[in-house]
Amino acid sequence: MGCGRCDQLPETNFSNVDVWVSLPTIHHAISFERSMKEYNVKYIEQESGYLIININLESLVQKLCCNNFNNIEKKDVRVLPVPSGEEFSFKTLKHYRNLAEWEALFHGKEVTYIIENKSIKTMFQPIVSAITGEIYGFEALSRGIKQDGSLMNPEILFRKAKEMDLLFYLDRICRECSIRSAAKLMLEHKIFINFIPTAIYEPELCLQSTEAVLHEVGIRPEQVVFEVVETERIEDYIHLNHILDYYREKGYSTALDDIGSGYSDIPALLRLRPDYMKIDMELIKNIHIDNKKQEEVSEFIRQGKELGVKILAEGVERVKEFEFLKSMGVDLVQGYLFGKPSDEINL
Repeated sequence: MGCGRCDQLPETNFSNVDVWVSLPTIHHAISFERSMKEYNVKYIEQESGYLIININLESLVQKLCCNNFNNIEKKDVRVLPVPSGEEFSFKTLKHYRNLAEWEALFHGKEVTYIIENKSIKTMFQPIVSAITGEIYGFEALSRGIKQDGSLMNPEILFRKAKEMDLLFYLDRICRECSIRSAAKLMLEHKIFINFIPTAIYEPELCLQSTEAVLHEVGIRPEQVVFEVVETERIEDYIHLNHILDYYREKGYSTALDDIGSGYSDIPALLRLRPDYMKIDMELIKNIHIDNKKQEEVSEFIRQGKELGVKILAEGVERVKEFEFLKSMGVDLVQGYLFGKPSDEINL
């Protein structure tokens, strides 16, 4: 049994449905009624809301969003489509979303296309040993391929997926595409694969498909490093530790990304027992001439090495940055100085 949350995309084809609209204030109600009268849409007033019979949901959402509610108000307007003529039931509640979420779903069809078709381009950026200069591993980086063949900026892709409540699906597909791409390139180095902790409910269920792909393509657990992205946004340490424990029990390594990016409680992060800590590129930039950055990174290195954690510096672009980091005792480096992300590996 897999994790049902990321097995099937939410339905968006609601051509002829009855729609319940819940409005929290009189102000919302006035805006709703004005909009419906403007578009000649008939509605039935209900307790705490309205009912609209037999309408296309996407068309209705467009009408409601057109100059009626601001972005904050859209989150307070609740919309529930029910098959026309069908009685309300608890089963229908799975389609209960706020107006902002419905708007994002209908505007994000390019994201839906990418997820449905696993239209992902995986690129790999080398990670180099600061001591020997040899390639230690590669970080897998995902790019969405749009219908016209162009690439979608990853920040936009993941932001839209989050707004659409599709991070569960996108995160899983990116992990699986990263693994298959690494196998196709026959990489034998460490492979750093990103994952978003909030996109995983229960690792025993949500990570089954990821493990299945690893076994299918023959990549060994000791070769894989699962990397926590958005480390600075961690709120539930118990949940994250449960995920990392699961990975460790299976023989995988773990890494924490963006250390120092708005986050200073390193001891709390170290209690998660990662194998690697990746120092954020903003701290690395011009570190050779910035005393404050030097002090901060030096403390990260000291605390990490006390627990046997390998320290990786991201975003290294200058020789002087690299030389200074090497003198500080950084174990690994990554950045344009050593190679840009590419879908081709020439060793």
